[in-house]
Amino acid sequence: MKNNNSMQHLFTKLVSRTVEGLWSPLRAVRDGMLWLVPCLILSNTLVFTSSLLDFFGFYVPTLQENLTQLIDMLVGLYPYFFAASISSMFAIYWRLPRPPVVILNMAYVAVTAQVMGSEDKAVDTLLLFVGLTLPLYAVPLLSKIKRFRWTRILNSEIAGKPVKDSMNLMLPGVIVAGLVAVVAMGISWVYHLFDVGIMLQTLHNTDFENSPIESGAIFASLNSVLWFLGIHGYYALTPLVEPLVHALEINRTTVMAGGEAPNVMNLSTMALFVFVGGAGSTLGLSFAVLMFSKSTKMRLIALTSIPLGLFNINELLLFGLPIIFNLRLFLPFLLTPLINVWVAVLVLNSGLVTIPYTLAPLTSPVVINAYIATGGDIAAVIFQIAIVVMNIFVYLPFLKMVDEQASKQNVYLPSLDTTYTRKEEEAYVLSYDPVRESLLRLREIEVTQLHMESFSHREFFLEFQPQISCDTRRVVGVEALIRVKDQQGNVELPGDFLPVFEKAQMMSDIDMWVVDKCVEQCQQWMAQGLEIPISVNITADTLSDKHRMDRIVTTISSIPGLIHIEITEGALLGNEKTVGDSIRRLHKVGASVHIDDFGTGYSSLSYLNRFDIDALKIDQSFVRALADEKGKKVFNGLIAIAHELGMKIIVEGVETQEQYNYVAKKHDVKVQGWYFARSMGASDFFDYSERYARA
Repeated sequence: MKNNNSMQHLFTKLVSRTVEGLWSPLRAVRDGMLWLVPCLILSNTLVFTSSLLDFFGFYVPTLQENLTQLIDMLVGLYPYFFAASISSMFAIYWRLPRPPVVILNMAYVAVTAQVMGSEDKAVDTLLLFVGLTLPLYAVPLLSKIKRFRWTRILNSEIAGKPVKDSMNLMLPGVIVAGLVAVVAMGISWVYHLFDVGIMLQTLHNTDFENSPIESGAIFASLNSVLWFLGIHGYYALTPLVEPLVHALEINRTTVMAGGEAPNVMNLSTMALFVFVGGAGSTLGLSFAVLMFSKSTKMRLIALTSIPLGLFNINELLLFGLPIIFNLRLFLPFLLTPLINVWVAVLVLNSGLVTIPYTLAPLTSPVVINAYIATGGDIAAVIFQIAIVVMNIFVYLPFLKMVDEQASKQNVYLPSLDTTYTRKEEEAYVLSYDPVRESLLRLREIEVTQLHMESFSHREFFLEFQPQISCDTRRVVGVEALIRVKDQQGNVELPGDFLPVFEKAQMMSDIDMWVVDKCVEQCQQWMAQGLEIPISVNITADTLSDKHRMDRIVTTISSIPGLIHIEITEGALLGNEKTVGDSIRRLHKVGASVHIDDFGTGYSSLSYLNRFDIDALKIDQSFVRALADEKGKKVFNGLIAIAHELGMKIIVEGVETQEQYNYVAKKHDVKVQGWYFARSMGASDFFDYSERYARA
């Protein structure tokens, strides 16, 4: 039994990680498509406007022709729109500047289009998939290549951050363009080798005229499956949309000539009676949730989605409940439009409702579209309402199942679960709305980016605080401390700005900048006759990053023994092998490794045996506690541990004569604090060190 539970736990963990790994790129696609909704609505509004002009008899050839050309132009731009929107979201994930990344990805689509050529409609269809998928590999490649030092043209922001970002993406952009061209050639080769064009042409030649139920079911099924995977089904199924439009044009021509529309299955039939509320006929689901669900969260999402559902836009419902990757709602999401296809064909063939013959885009408003597309047939409006009612009862049993499973759920997979217990509903209501959570994260990232952009107008610089030997009262070392100064000369301390860099995951960049500047400063002092070690703080992320450590080791090897590395206790809790290797590499180039703020971390002394640490830096909180007898005992214990392990000791935060007198009684101790000096500029430290005889 225990083994079964263990296997179930491992399986659950594996599935959860797999779905989470897939969800990041799919979420970028999802969010990118959401930003495109206004553009898609604009395109369909133009189509609906053309239909309205036809309905009311305002036929103006020039206007109709211009509208058609404009619509065709917008459709031709969809691959570029997809690439731009999705790459913008992915740029946030990979911490890249969005404007140049968006422009590059649009250029990559153009490169692909040029390489593949424009032999037939099938190539245009493939470009839609290129627009959807290209950013998923192009943006990560840009990020990876941009990290190499040799790709950077500018290292400073003297001309401004936008200039630096753009210039430093030039080489990565060119390299990725070459890779995109290679991929495009590969796609073209596969296209011709496996006769993909013939496959797509087969879809294009689907017989909607003679097999309305079968062909309509194929379109509806593929559309539901694609949407379940987070892919916009309508635009991915362009080969099937065109024959639906053609069937509608035949209906219109026939009716205008005085006959009866022959094609039951056409694009307007899909919009009016199959996809009522959007993919999966989800307007019925919205009403079902609103009327019968016990979940407050689901009811609120349904209520919010109904106004959009009346225009056959259901992204909020699809990603809010969600239906995407939700196996519990996939079956009705697939089944409902199939039932609608069958019922619509039967009713339209019976003559009870006029067969649509005027174009009604998928995003045209419910009820109005039924009235216009059928030439003003009230029966079509009644039938459309009946379809929605029928869909409510198709979704209902599955909806009840979701509510029942919410209270019986034993295995919790956050990436798959879409339900809440009653207690969680009362506490969070909409806290698990993926769209809302994504927008909140996006706003947080944008706020962080605004903070980061503000630093492009500020100056980073270093100050130095002396370390004095209690035995000789001479300067024996110095710690480098980063500062920021605005245009008015106001200085900000690390506690004010480092949290912003930490949130932006850029602390390693700060570490690298400080190391570079300290090596430069050390070389300048050596030229002036001052040879003194500088202590530099680096974070756990840097210590465990092999590429960063490669650069640090190479940089400090030019001045062996003059750079000491300070790390926190928490940095030792990472991968033991990686951390140990980093410390050994630092020692090989003469760098000492100190533990900063010793005693305030994870209170585990075992790592002192596992890692080769040279010195302990006792935190100032223990110095302040020296006024208390218990505090003195703790301080003495820390000193004893360091001496027993053969480590050097640095005591920071010594500010008063009494504190110094107590600390100075200890053997071989260095002191750092305001008692001797605050942090100061490089030139001031040089003068200070001249006043104190150097060891």
